[in-house]
Amino acid sequence: MPIQFYPEFRPLELSDLERFKAAFSLQPPQISEFTFTNLYSWRSAYNLQICDCDGLLLCRSESAEGRRFFAPIGLGGHKAVIERVLADNGGVFFRVPEEIKALFGNEPRFSAEADPDSADYLYNVADLTIFPGRKYDGKRNLVRRFRNEHNYQYLRIEESNAALCREFEDAWCIIRNCDGVEGLNSERQAVREMVKNFSSFGLSAGAILVGGKICAIAIGQELNPDTLVIHVLKADPEMTGLYQVMLQEFLKDEAGRFRYVNMEQDLGIPGLRKSKLSYHPCAMIRKYTVTLKEGRETKHEGR
Repeated sequence: MPIQFYPEFRPLELSDLERFKAAFSLQPPQISEFTFTNLYSWRSAYNLQICDCDGLLLCRSESAEGRRFFAPIGLGGHKAVIERVLADNGGVFFRVPEEIKALFGNEPRFSAEADPDSADYLYNVADLTIFPGRKYDGKRNLVRRFRNEHNYQYLRIEESNAALCREFEDAWCIIRNCDGVEGLNSERQAVREMVKNFSSFGLSAGAILVGGKICAIAIGQELNPDTLVIHVLKADPEMTGLYQVMLQEFLKDEAGRFRYVNMEQDLGIPGLRKSKLSYHPCAMIRKYTVTLKEGRETKHEGR
Protein backbone atom coordinates (compact mmCIF):
# COMPACT_ATOMS: atom_id res chain seq x y z
CA MET A 1 0.00 0.00 0.00
CA PRO A 2 1.48 3.41 -0.93
CA ILE A 3 2.56 5.71 1.88
CA GLN A 4 -0.17 8.26 2.42
CA PHE A 5 0.32 12.00 2.63
CA TYR A 6 -0.02 13.93 5.87
CA PRO A 7 -2.33 14.13 7.74
CA GLU A 8 -3.33 10.58 6.76
CA PHE A 9 -1.31 7.82 8.45
CA ARG A 10 -1.18 4.05 8.01
CA PRO A 11 0.68 1.24 9.80
CA LEU A 12 4.34 0.65 8.92
CA GLU A 13 4.70 -2.24 6.47
CA LEU A 14 7.58 -4.43 5.36
CA SER A 15 7.10 -3.06 1.84
CA ASP A 16 8.26 0.35 3.15
CA LEU A 17 11.82 -0.92 3.61
CA GLU A 18 13.34 0.55 0.44
CA ARG A 19 11.72 3.96 0.97
CA PHE A 20 13.19 4.15 4.47
CA LYS A 21 16.61 2.94 3.36
CA ALA A 22 16.67 5.67 0.71
CA ALA A 23 15.66 8.33 3.25
CA PHE A 24 18.31 7.22 5.75
CA SER A 25 20.96 7.25 3.02
CA LEU A 26 20.26 10.94 2.35
CA GLN A 27 21.08 11.84 5.94
CA PRO A 28 22.80 8.90 7.69
CA PRO A 29 21.42 8.61 11.24
CA GLN A 30 23.30 8.86 14.51
CA ILE A 31 20.57 7.62 16.87
CA SER A 32 19.92 3.91 17.34
CA GLU A 33 16.19 4.16 16.70
CA PHE A 34 16.74 5.14 13.09
CA THR A 35 17.11 1.86 11.29
CA PHE A 36 14.21 0.23 9.52
CA THR A 37 15.06 -2.87 11.57
CA ASN A 38 14.36 -1.05 14.81
CA LEU A 39 11.22 0.73 13.66
CA TYR A 40 9.65 -2.33 12.06
CA SER A 41 10.64 -4.86 14.72
CA TRP A 42 9.19 -2.68 17.50
CA ARG A 43 6.22 -1.37 15.50
CA SER A 44 3.62 -3.22 17.60
CA ALA A 45 5.05 -1.94 20.89
CA TYR A 46 5.05 1.60 19.53
CA ASN A 47 1.74 1.18 17.63
CA LEU A 48 3.68 2.83 14.84
CA GLN A 49 2.06 4.56 11.89
CA ILE A 50 3.68 6.51 9.07
CA CYS A 51 3.02 9.14 6.42
CA ASP A 52 4.78 11.40 3.95
CA CYS A 53 4.91 14.96 5.24
CA ASP A 54 6.38 17.44 2.77
CA GLY A 55 8.64 14.76 1.33
CA LEU A 56 9.89 13.51 4.69
CA LEU A 57 8.87 10.28 6.40
CA LEU A 58 6.98 10.86 9.62
CA CYS A 59 6.45 8.12 12.22
CA ARG A 60 3.71 8.45 14.84
CA SER A 61 3.36 6.36 17.98
CA GLU A 62 0.02 6.01 19.77
CA SER A 63 0.61 4.15 23.03
CA ALA A 64 0.14 4.36 26.79
CA GLU A 65 2.68 7.21 26.76
CA GLY A 66 0.33 9.22 24.52
CA ARG A 67 0.75 10.58 21.01
CA ARG A 68 4.41 10.89 20.10
CA PHE A 69 6.31 11.48 16.88
CA PHE A 70 9.82 10.59 15.85
CA ALA A 71 11.84 13.31 14.14
CA PRO A 72 11.11 13.44 10.39
CA ILE A 73 13.36 11.19 8.30
CA GLY A 74 14.97 12.45 5.12
CA LEU A 75 16.88 15.48 3.91
CA GLY A 76 15.97 19.06 4.84
CA GLY A 77 12.78 20.69 6.08
CA HIS A 78 12.75 19.03 9.51
CA LYS A 79 11.95 22.17 11.49
CA ALA A 80 9.00 23.16 9.29
CA VAL A 81 7.48 19.68 9.54
CA ILE A 82 7.84 19.58 13.32
CA GLU A 83 6.24 23.02 13.65
CA ARG A 84 3.36 22.00 11.40
CA VAL A 85 2.66 18.72 13.15
CA LEU A 86 2.79 20.17 16.66
CA ALA A 87 0.41 22.95 15.66
CA ASP A 88 -2.02 20.45 14.16
CA ASN A 89 -1.82 17.61 16.65
CA GLY A 90 -0.25 18.67 19.90
CA GLY A 91 1.66 15.75 21.35
CA VAL A 92 5.45 15.63 21.41
CA PHE A 93 8.42 14.76 19.27
CA PHE A 94 10.54 12.33 21.24
CA ARG A 95 14.09 11.00 20.93
CA VAL A 96 14.93 13.93 18.69
CA PRO A 97 18.58 13.96 17.56
CA GLU A 98 20.74 16.85 18.71
CA GLU A 99 21.26 18.23 15.21
CA ILE A 100 17.49 18.61 14.72
CA LYS A 101 16.94 20.00 18.20
CA ALA A 102 19.56 22.64 17.39
CA LEU A 103 17.35 23.98 14.58
CA PHE A 104 15.04 25.46 17.21
CA GLY A 105 17.77 27.43 18.97
CA ASN A 106 16.22 29.50 21.74
CA GLU A 107 12.83 29.99 20.08
CA PRO A 108 10.34 30.85 22.85
CA ARG A 109 7.48 28.93 21.21
CA PHE A 110 9.13 25.55 21.77
CA SER A 111 10.50 23.52 24.61
CA ALA A 112 13.40 21.14 23.96
CA GLU A 113 14.27 19.07 27.00
CA ALA A 114 17.10 16.55 27.25
CA ASP A 115 16.06 12.90 27.64
CA PRO A 116 19.09 11.29 29.34
CA ASP A 117 17.41 7.89 29.69
CA SER A 118 17.30 7.62 25.89
CA ALA A 119 20.85 8.78 25.15
CA ASP A 120 22.87 6.22 23.17
CA TYR A 121 26.24 4.95 24.37
CA LEU A 122 28.94 5.28 21.72
CA TYR A 123 32.25 3.40 22.00
CA ASN A 124 35.44 3.08 20.01
CA VAL A 125 35.43 -0.32 18.32
CA ALA A 126 39.16 -0.64 19.02
CA ASP A 127 38.57 -0.29 22.77
CA LEU A 128 35.97 -3.04 22.94
CA THR A 129 37.87 -5.52 20.80
CA ILE A 130 41.02 -5.50 22.98
CA PHE A 131 40.00 -3.78 26.26
CA PRO A 132 43.25 -1.76 26.49
CA GLY A 133 44.81 -0.10 29.50
CA ARG A 134 44.17 -0.07 33.23
CA LYS A 135 40.58 1.11 32.94
CA TYR A 136 39.70 -2.20 31.26
CA ASP A 137 41.58 -4.44 33.71
CA GLY A 138 38.31 -5.82 35.06
CA LYS A 139 36.97 -6.65 31.60
CA ARG A 140 40.18 -8.42 30.58
CA ASN A 141 40.05 -10.46 33.78
CA LEU A 142 36.49 -11.55 33.02
CA VAL A 143 37.46 -12.58 29.50
CA ARG A 144 40.47 -14.50 30.81
CA ARG A 145 38.35 -16.33 33.38
CA PHE A 146 35.78 -17.41 30.80
CA ARG A 147 38.44 -18.66 28.41
CA ASN A 148 40.16 -20.59 31.19
CA GLU A 149 36.94 -22.26 32.30
CA HIS A 150 35.28 -23.03 28.96
CA ASN A 151 36.14 -24.41 25.56
CA TYR A 152 33.98 -22.31 23.27
CA GLN A 153 33.30 -21.73 19.62
CA TYR A 154 32.30 -18.49 17.90
CA LEU A 155 29.68 -19.02 15.21
CA ARG A 156 28.89 -16.44 12.56
CA ILE A 157 25.14 -16.22 12.08
CA GLU A 158 23.77 -15.87 8.57
CA GLU A 159 20.32 -16.16 7.03
CA SER A 160 20.68 -19.95 6.79
CA ASN A 161 21.12 -20.41 10.56
CA ALA A 162 19.51 -17.23 11.90
CA ALA A 163 16.76 -19.32 13.53
CA LEU A 164 19.34 -20.24 16.19
CA CYS A 165 18.97 -16.70 17.56
CA ARG A 166 15.22 -17.18 17.93
CA GLU A 167 15.75 -20.49 19.71
CA PHE A 168 18.18 -18.87 22.16
CA GLU A 169 15.81 -15.95 22.75
CA ASP A 170 12.91 -18.31 23.45
CA ALA A 171 15.01 -20.30 25.95
CA TRP A 172 16.23 -17.07 27.56
CA CYS A 173 12.62 -15.88 27.85
CA ILE A 174 11.59 -18.99 29.76
CA ILE A 175 14.20 -18.17 32.40
CA ARG A 176 13.26 -14.48 32.47
CA ASN A 177 9.47 -14.99 32.31
CA CYS A 178 9.04 -12.76 29.27
CA ASP A 179 5.32 -13.54 29.15
CA GLY A 180 4.92 -11.70 32.44
CA VAL A 181 7.01 -8.63 31.55
CA GLU A 182 5.66 -6.42 28.77
CA GLY A 183 9.03 -4.97 27.76
CA LEU A 184 10.72 -8.38 27.56
CA ASN A 185 7.82 -9.82 25.60
CA SER A 186 8.05 -6.94 23.10
CA GLU A 187 11.78 -7.55 22.83
CA ARG A 188 11.14 -11.23 22.08
CA GLN A 189 8.78 -10.23 19.27
CA ALA A 190 11.39 -7.82 17.94
CA VAL A 191 14.06 -10.55 17.86
CA ARG A 192 11.67 -12.82 15.96
CA GLU A 193 11.12 -10.11 13.35
CA MET A 194 14.89 -9.65 12.98
CA VAL A 195 15.38 -13.37 12.46
CA LYS A 196 12.49 -13.59 10.00
CA ASN A 197 13.85 -10.69 7.91
CA PHE A 198 17.55 -11.22 8.59
CA SER A 199 18.86 -10.77 5.06
CA SER A 200 16.52 -8.02 3.86
CA PHE A 201 17.27 -5.96 6.99
CA GLY A 202 21.01 -6.22 6.33
CA LEU A 203 21.77 -7.74 9.71
CA SER A 204 24.91 -9.44 10.96
CA ALA A 205 25.02 -11.70 14.00
CA GLY A 206 27.14 -14.10 15.97
CA ALA A 207 26.83 -16.65 18.75
CA ILE A 208 29.02 -18.33 21.36
CA LEU A 209 28.68 -22.09 21.72
CA VAL A 210 29.85 -24.07 24.75
CA GLY A 211 29.53 -27.83 24.48
CA GLY A 212 27.63 -27.40 21.23
CA LYS A 213 24.96 -25.25 22.92
CA ILE A 214 24.36 -21.57 22.16
CA CYS A 215 24.98 -19.53 25.30
CA ALA A 216 25.11 -15.98 23.89
CA ILE A 217 24.06 -14.02 20.80
CA ALA A 218 24.67 -10.61 19.26
CA ILE A 219 22.75 -8.97 16.41
CA GLY A 220 23.72 -5.68 14.77
CA GLN A 221 24.00 -3.72 11.54
CA GLU A 222 25.39 -0.57 9.97
CA LEU A 223 23.86 2.58 11.45
CA ASN A 224 25.97 4.93 9.35
CA PRO A 225 29.27 4.54 7.48
CA ASP A 226 31.29 5.00 10.70
CA THR A 227 29.08 3.16 13.17
CA LEU A 228 27.77 -0.33 13.86
CA VAL A 229 24.70 -0.48 16.09
CA ILE A 230 24.08 -3.53 18.27
CA HIS A 231 20.38 -4.31 18.56
CA VAL A 232 20.68 -7.46 20.66
CA LEU A 233 23.42 -8.66 23.03
CA LYS A 234 22.44 -11.48 25.38
CA ALA A 235 24.32 -14.12 27.33
CA ASP A 236 23.76 -16.80 29.93
CA PRO A 237 24.17 -14.84 33.20
CA GLU A 238 25.55 -17.90 34.98
CA MET A 239 28.73 -17.89 32.86
CA THR A 240 31.12 -15.25 34.18
CA GLY A 241 32.81 -13.32 31.38
CA LEU A 242 30.56 -14.66 28.63
CA TYR A 243 28.97 -11.29 27.90
CA GLN A 244 32.38 -9.68 27.41
CA VAL A 245 33.62 -12.52 25.18
CA MET A 246 30.45 -12.38 23.07
CA LEU A 247 30.92 -8.65 22.54
CA GLN A 248 34.61 -8.99 21.69
CA GLU A 249 34.19 -11.85 19.26
CA PHE A 250 31.27 -10.23 17.46
CA LEU A 251 33.12 -6.95 16.99
CA LYS A 252 36.26 -8.71 15.79
CA ASP A 253 34.20 -10.56 13.20
CA GLU A 254 31.80 -7.85 12.06
CA ALA A 255 33.08 -4.38 12.97
CA GLY A 256 36.38 -4.19 11.11
CA ARG A 257 35.22 -1.39 8.80
CA PHE A 258 33.64 0.70 11.55
CA ARG A 259 35.21 3.20 13.93
CA TYR A 260 32.39 3.24 16.46
CA VAL A 261 29.81 0.94 17.97
CA ASN A 262 26.47 2.26 19.28
CA MET A 263 25.12 0.10 22.10
CA GLU A 264 21.80 1.93 22.44
CA GLN A 265 20.33 3.44 25.60
CA ASP A 266 19.94 2.45 29.25
CA LEU A 267 16.24 3.48 29.53
CA GLY A 268 16.97 4.88 32.98
CA ILE A 269 17.56 1.40 34.46
CA PRO A 270 20.31 1.84 37.11
CA GLY A 271 21.92 -1.57 36.60
CA LEU A 272 22.00 -1.17 32.83
CA ARG A 273 23.44 2.33 33.15
CA LYS A 274 26.20 1.08 35.45
CA SER A 275 27.02 -1.73 33.04
CA LYS A 276 27.19 0.51 29.96
CA LEU A 277 29.32 3.11 31.75
CA SER A 278 31.76 0.38 32.78
CA TYR A 279 32.74 -0.03 29.10
CA HIS A 280 33.84 3.64 29.01
CA PRO A 281 31.88 5.28 26.18
CA CYS A 282 33.76 7.80 24.08
CA ALA A 283 30.57 9.86 23.65
CA MET A 284 26.88 9.98 24.43
CA ILE A 285 24.44 10.49 21.56
CA ARG A 286 21.97 12.83 23.20
CA LYS A 287 18.27 13.01 22.39
CA TYR A 288 15.55 15.49 23.23
CA THR A 289 11.81 15.90 23.64
CA VAL A 290 10.41 18.81 21.63
CA THR A 291 7.00 20.30 22.38
CA LEU A 292 5.01 23.41 21.60
CA LYS A 293 4.73 25.45 24.77
CA GLU A 294 1.27 25.68 26.24
CA GLY A 295 -0.66 28.69 25.05
CA ARG A 296 1.64 29.22 22.08
CA GLU A 297 0.58 28.85 18.48
CA THR A 298 2.72 28.46 15.41
CA LYS A 299 1.66 29.03 11.84
CA HIS A 300 2.82 27.34 8.68
CA GLU A 301 2.16 27.77 5.03
CA GLY A 302 -1.05 26.20 3.85
CA ARG A 303 -2.62 26.10 7.29
